[in-house]
Amino acid sequence: MRIFALIFLTGVMVSLSSCTTDRDNNRDNNTETVEVDFDKERNELRDELRELRNDIDRELEKVDNRLDRASKDKDLEDDRVKLEKANRDLTQERSRVDKTLEDIESASEETWADVKVAARNTSNDVKTAFQRMGNELEALFEDNDNDTQE
Repeated sequence: MRIFALIFLTGVMVSLSSCTTDRDNNRDNNTETVEVDFDKERNELRDELRELRNDIDRELEKVDNRLDRASKDKDLEDDRVKLEKANRDLTQERSRVDKTLEDIESASEETWADVKVAARNTSNDVKTAFQRMGNELEALFEDNDNDTQE
C-alpha cells in the first residue's frame, strides 16, 4: 500500500510541475505578444502622424507661396489676412502633431493605452481641422487663380 501511495504522489507531483511550466511558457508567450503589439501599434500610429505632418507641411508651403504673391500684389490684400490666419492655424496643428509624436516616442508599455487614446484623438482632431482648412484654402486658391487668368 505504501508503495502504491508513493507512486501515486510522485505522479501527482510530476503532473503539477508540468502544469506550472506550461503556465510559465504561456505567460512568456503573452508577454512577447504584448511587446510585439505595442511596437506594431506605436509604429503604425507614428507613421500615420508623420504622414499627417508631411501633408500639413506641404499645405504650409502652398500658403507661404501665396503669401509671397499676396505681399507683392495689392489686389490680394484681403486674401493675405486669410492666408496669414491659415498659416498660424496650420503651424499650430503641426505643433500638436509634433507634441503627440514626442509622447508616442516616450511612451512605455504601461502608459501606452493612455498615450494611444490621446494620440488617436489628436490625429482625428487635426485631420478634421486640416480638411476644413484645406477646403477653405482650396476655395481661396481657386478664386485667386480665376482672378489671375482674367
